[in-house]
Amino acid sequence: DHVVDQALTILKNRKVSALFTTPKLLEALAERKDLVRAGIKGVFCGGTTMDRQYARFLVEEVCEGGKIGFVPTYGNTLMGLARHHPIGPENDYSVAYYAPQPRAVLRVINPETNLPVEYDTWGRVELTTLTKEFFMPRFLERDEALRRKPWTEAPWDGVAEVRPFGAMEKKIVEGVY
Repeated sequence: DHVVDQALTILKNRKVSALFTTPKLLEALAERKDLVRAGIKGVFCGGTTMDRQYARFLVEEVCEGGKIGFVPTYGNTLMGLARHHPIGPENDYSVAYYAPQPRAVLRVINPETNLPVEYDTWGRVELTTLTKEFFMPRFLERDEALRRKPWTEAPWDGVAEVRPFGAMEKKIVEGVY
């Protein structure tokens, strides 16, 4: 409630047209304020799990079917932000991300064999980063995802429906920290 109250105070006293927030915080804000009427034009949304059903809810209900632009985000300091594949009914709202190559490469691997899983199969996310200043090979992220095929705008593998690693085996608390 504290974070939502702070955001509502800012929205009340400042002209804000874009938000960068988590899915749950976006939902909580929308429950207490009409975001379209508040002047929000776009939302960058990420940081916690966003499955197909939740992505659809955010696009269709919270962002009112396109009245507010919705941009799913996935990234970190090592990688930067990954590009998202457009979401909508044509892909059943599955959120897929593609690393900013050549700086970063994402793979979805079987954690027991360290080999890539088949497309549309769950595995652990592995990140390799290479810049002029830094090389981090095969860093295991705290995430698991579905491996996605390349697409025309990003001709390399992607990751989809990202969630915390082990989320199916145990309850994992996600949120703002």
